[in-house]
Amino acid sequence: MILTNVFRRVVDALLGLSLAIIVAAMLLQVGARYIYHAALPWPEELSQLLLVVLSFFGMYRAIEEDMHIRLDLIPASMSAVMARLLRTIAIVAAAIFLGYISYGGYELALRSWSQPSTAMRLPMGWFYLAIPVAGALSVLALLTQLIDLFAREPRRQ
Repeated sequence: MILTNVFRRVVDALLGLSLAIIVAAMLLQVGARYIYHAALPWPEELSQLLLVVLSFFGMYRAIEEDMHIRLDLIPASMSAVMARLLRTIAIVAAAIFLGYISYGGYELALRSWSQPSTAMRLPMGWFYLAIPVAGALSVLALLTQLIDLFAREPRRQ
């Protein structure tokens, strides 16, 4: 449990740091354009790549906290067993989809180690690794939700 909390804090720090770097890079770019009338080559690329990192790890944290948007009207109007079945199908479908995305991201990262980014000249594989890592973490979070769903007794209506 302590290790899980430390891991959550590390991911949250990564998310906050990514957002702070994006803001700083964009402010620097705006300043360079309007003050010096010359755009820097790297801030927009860095911001785009960090936005991918921010999106995928943000997805993981939203899944882990069970904070994704959902429609609660349908499960609320059916029996507890049917609601559990519907929730199980949704979790399994999401896990399969994320597993597929993670595998594709892994393949993309493997193929991209020798491809440098346009402006920063960093290996694109570093940035593409966010896809399989966050995807795998999201699948684990969904499996945890599935275990929790079956660990508790269905509510009677």
